[in-house]
Amino acid sequence: MEENKTGTNKLAERIIADAKDIADGILAKANADAMAYSADCMQKLNAKREELEQKRRSLVQGVIDGCKTRASIDGRKAALQKKRDVIDLVFENGYKAMCALSPEKRSEICMKLLQKEAEGGETVVPAAADRELIEKAVASLKSVNLTVSPEDAGIDNGFLLKGNGYEKDCSFRSILTLLRDLEETEVAKLLFN
Repeated sequence: MEENKTGTNKLAERIIADAKDIADGILAKANADAMAYSADCMQKLNAKREELEQKRRSLVQGVIDGCKTRASIDGRKAALQKKRDVIDLVFENGYKAMCALSPEKRSEICMKLLQKEAEGGETVVPAAADRELIEKAVASLKSVNLTVSPEDAGIDNGFLLKGNGYEKDCSFRSILTLLRDLEETEVAKLLFN
């Protein structure tokens, strides 16, 4: 029986050795497959990381470019507003200068306005500050047939010309507003070029 045990032992040892060899082979293949899978995953991970990094750089550049564009636009808007403020100041100072003219100069302006704008038969409503000048100007324009209103216009200077179905604003403010509409571009060129 001893022989039988030894033969059985040898058979068992061979089965165990064969099983160990098979298991070692399976383990080696599993390790190789795992390493290959890991390398493939690492390659895909690196490719995905590079793709995402490229997207990140692109998005960052887009944000930077957008900020630069907005900053440029905001800068231009601010500069334009400053220029507009200067132009407003120029025309406001022009208005103040007109208001500060001597009575003779103001009378001359009012006379020219009456000659240019009056068609005849209108009522002249003077500003309180220019009533005396306007009354003298109307008195000297007998051929135009104008009437001076006993009421004052609600304006600082100049006059309103009321005709049949229309009213013309001949105040200094109105004159400068019209002048500004016509000449603002030229004033800007003189100031900023």
